[in-house]
Amino acid sequence: MSTNNKKQQVRLPRAPRPHFTFEVSLEEEIKLLDFLTEHALKDRSRTTVKQLLHDRFISVNEEPTTQFDKMLRHGDKVVLHPTPLPAKLSHPLVDILWQDDDLVMIHKGAGIPTVSSGMERDRTAMQIISEHLKKFNPRAKVFLLNRVDKDSAGFVLMAKSASLQAEITERWEEYILSQTFAVAVEGHLKEPEGYLAPPSESKESIQKTRRSPARRQSEGRDRAGLAHYRSVSNTPVGSLLVVELKSGRNNRLRKQFAALKAPILGDWRNGSKRKDIGRVALETIAFCFVHPTTGKRYDFDQPIPAEFRKWLRQVDK
Repeated sequence: MSTNNKKQQVRLPRAPRPHFTFEVSLEEEIKLLDFLTEHALKDRSRTTVKQLLHDRFISVNEEPTTQFDKMLRHGDKVVLHPTPLPAKLSHPLVDILWQDDDLVMIHKGAGIPTVSSGMERDRTAMQIISEHLKKFNPRAKVFLLNRVDKDSAGFVLMAKSASLQAEITERWEEYILSQTFAVAVEGHLKEPEGYLAPPSESKESIQKTRRSPARRQSEGRDRAGLAHYRSVSNTPVGSLLVVELKSGRNNRLRKQFAALKAPILGDWRNGSKRKDIGRVALETIAFCFVHPTTGKRYDFDQPIPAEFRKWLRQVDK
């Protein structure tokens, strides 16, 4: 994950929650505890400052820390947060990549749903994140901003308040700058590069949406956005593609590729022959957004999964 400090030209509609940010202006290095007691929080007792560190109220350069003797350098940013910052989550399929007082970015592996879809009874990534945050702040809540299918993987962004969720959703293209996916498909498209037209909804999908309030809430606000694809490599089995969502907050890539007679590997519900791989070869590899409070740009990225290339070398089973 990399960050870019360049400010984006966006209106900042919300005042940040109460917290205090201190920038180290000293030329010489200094221990974190000494910086807090002698400079940033010198009006508080040393015992109080130690307790704040112990209870994870302090972060350095956006990373929570309890290390009293952590060395600070000129330009480092130290933040006192209004609530404790959670420790690292330990889960085989859900990983917290970054969070602050407003947002949390996770990576969800294939095999766990992002959110309950009405008929889905499995434990969800959203439940896991919510329960983890509540261990440190009983009033913590998370609100979904984008969804990744159960049998796919990728980045999922969540807000920590309903008002922020509404703000980002209503002005999606202003805050969410890009989403990019790696996709392995069976067969080959007519053109090595092009655009995917949003699929039309069938009566069956509309009926499913009506039976599933949670899915209607997470998917139904917008139709699938315009997506651009380009071919990275080809094998006799199929093609490896990179797909960028150009507009809209939702995508339905599985339906879009199925309509082109090139189903995504593992997506047997939409025509793939490869049910044996145990997942769908679709994964977010880049997600870029502008923070609605600070105006700071964040970029999250990862390589194309090596398994995608391996599956494209295997003969259909």
